[in-house]
Amino acid sequence: MIITPVQEHEKAALLSLAVSTGLFTPEDAEGLLGGVLDSLAAGELPEGHNAVACRESRDDAANGWSYYAPDPYADKVWNVWWIGVRPDHHGGGAGQALLSHIEQAATASGVRVIVIETSDQALLARARSFYVKLGYEERGRIPDFYADGDSKVIFSRTLAGAA
Repeated sequence: MIITPVQEHEKAALLSLAVSTGLFTPEDAEGLLGGVLDSLAAGELPEGHNAVACRESRDDAANGWSYYAPDPYADKVWNVWWIGVRPDHHGGGAGQALLSHIEQAATASGVRVIVIETSDQALLARARSFYVKLGYEERGRIPDFYADGDSKVIFSRTLAGAA
């Protein structure tokens, strides 16, 4: 697996990938992720905001991608705002490669903690298990956060060597 920065010309493919996960309608993907990709391409996101893609080789289309950034309200904490893998690539190592890349970059930047927020909906059960498998711990739930019956689940991991 190769991790590369997201390229400006990939916006449509990355939004399509997000829709393929079943988590977003095309309109939701554009509204929630499209603006981030536009701002990233225009160099308008604050320092430290990154979007990366996972590929089999440099010339392949992305089979997963992630957007992560420092938390502006916490010391040396990063938030993983989005990590998604095309469903036909689940279990193939793309998600693990993306999260490993983020953790390595975080460690190199002196980050203490990585936070990932997700939903408690059944569609995301596999993602929640994935985070636990990779050493993230569930730290809390906020009932009815996203909508009635859709709670926010917060995971975090303290990085090795963090004080």
